[in-house]
Amino acid sequence: MAYLLSLLLSFITVTAFAPAGTLADLESEKAELLRLHRTHREAHFKTDADMLMARSPEVLISVSRGKVHRSSREEGRKRFEEYFRGAKYYEWDDMEEPTVRVSDDASMAWMITRLKVRRVQKDAAGVEREERFVYAGLTTYEKRGGKWMRVANASTFEPPN
Repeated sequence: MAYLLSLLLSFITVTAFAPAGTLADLESEKAELLRLHRTHREAHFKTDADMLMARSPEVLISVSRGKVHRSSREEGRKRFEEYFRGAKYYEWDDMEEPTVRVSDDASMAWMITRLKVRRVQKDAAGVEREERFVYAGLTTYEKRGGKWMRVANASTFEPPN
């Protein structure tokens, strides 16, 4: 009887202090965020602004070059349409495995990525200009309506090595 009582108390203690989400649930959420990252890669290669902005909220907060910007989904879509106009991607590839963290209740997450990018873009005269750079950034996600939404992003850029 003492053994059973001890076992029951151990079970209650373990379950009372266990995190809200199970490891499998958090791993599933992480996998979904990594799929979203691959979708962003595909959107760059397809130069598809709508695909890229599909998981953006009405207002996206961006941090870059010492400034904080708030832009609507429509403003972001227009900005990427211009950025993609006449562009072709040859690389938009992870230089290291993305770091992903999901909150215990799977309502928020963040991802750090470091990418090597090589693209060409035609200028107004139709001349192609190649760009190569390394992007490193932190993206914050919130779960809204059962879907991960990209709500904030901090970006850095540097020339490739």
